[in-house]
Amino acid sequence: GASHTGWTRASDMIAKGLCSVLASDYYYPAQLLAAFRLAADGVVPLAQAWDLVSAGPARATGLTDRGLLAEGRRADILLVDDNVKLRPRLIAVISGGRLVHLTDATRLLTAVAAPRETVVAA
Repeated sequence: GASHTGWTRASDMIAKGLCSVLASDYYYPAQLLAAFRLAADGVVPLAQAWDLVSAGPARATGLTDRGLLAEGRRADILLVDDNVKLRPRLIAVISGGRLVHLTDATRLLTAVAAPRETVVAA
């Protein structure tokens, strides 16, 4: 929510459209948590928040084959359980079309039984 150095808050910059990439160099879950927090706080919709952690960094680094779900793209996908507010949990990762991480297969079965409409590219 605030800068650890006392500078302006990232959410204020994002709300003003002054941010194109959201990254962390020391806490890997930060981007996932930040995207859901920005959406929950009404700063930006989840799709726009996710763009800051997916398509934005891909554009900034010249990785034109990834960053969003589209034909001809790499199709890296994160499956996230967001049933507990502000506690998104990574369930599975599909990278380059292959399942590379699975936290708990029973969660996938539950998700299939009750599909949701939110889809965001990784």
